[in-house]
Amino acid sequence: MPDYHLIAAEFALGRVRTVTPLSGGGSDVAKLTTTSGVWVVKPGRDRTSAELYPRVASVLNAAGLRQAVPCLTVTGSAVSASGYTVQEFLPGQVCLRPTAAQIVATMRHVAEYHETLKALPSPAELSIVDSIWRRVASAGFLLREVPGLLVQPGRLPEPAWRTDARQMVGVALGLVHDSLPLTDPLPRQLVHGDIGPDNVLMDGDDVVAILDFTAHEQPYLFALSTAVYWYHIYGRDHLDVAAISASLAAAAPSRSWTDLEADAWPAMLIREALRRLATPLAVAEEAGTSPDPVTTAARCKAVESVIQAWPNLPDLPYPP
Repeated sequence: MPDYHLIAAEFALGRVRTVTPLSGGGSDVAKLTTTSGVWVVKPGRDRTSAELYPRVASVLNAAGLRQAVPCLTVTGSAVSASGYTVQEFLPGQVCLRPTAAQIVATMRHVAEYHETLKALPSPAELSIVDSIWRRVASAGFLLREVPGLLVQPGRLPEPAWRTDARQMVGVALGLVHDSLPLTDPLPRQLVHGDIGPDNVLMDGDDVVAILDFTAHEQPYLFALSTAVYWYHIYGRDHLDVAAISASLAAAAPSRSWTDLEADAWPAMLIREALRRLATPLAVAEEAGTSPDPVTTAARCKAVESVIQAWPNLPDLPYPP
């Protein structure tokens, strides 16, 4: 269990009054009340994102897009020596089963969020720091490594991992490869790489803030596809094309799509589904363990769903 008295001292937060688990957060995320205020404490596993977040929060807050203000340690770091980050507590609710209205509001916020982030250059450390989380985000990694990850003995559950599913992943990889002339030229920017219901704080149908900034230098469509994946694809028995179209329409007024983005959009969504499947497989490969069979099966199903819906995926709507 974390030493919250030590963490409070590292960030000069005053005396600890109460520590409670944070509803909607992970088991290691806590709400910390001290004599100086109310805070959220969580492990700083992604140091690059954590150290970058103060600049991200400053730019977004200045544009009127609320972000929790991060605390720095007494030595000026975003991550303490004990390995934790602290930021202000924002009231609101994480809605793991969002309504259609909440999804539309979130997609509109995602577009405004990333249009604002274009003003913040991607730091050099994003291209230097190596991690499995950023490696799986590249098309090159998916094309090179996923076929091998699929055949690792003892790593893929049966019967959840079916032969037809493996073939479907092969189809998806072929589409990613064939679409490289469209996706490679897309301009890159600083993006949040993990926007889903568990990372969005709501107040009714309004977005309070996007949480847990995860830094990537990728096209904007990468972030958009991440949100579409978690809100419309993962865990769904079938894809609701009309709902996806409504989400895309909600994001459209904040920016004008380019012809290249319109052409590349379906391929970026397939890449996202493959990234989500490859992540637990690659993490298990690196750790020498087996991936969770339920997660593997669900993410495999998501890849199948995108491929099956490929002919009917809605186009990116152009703003009027």
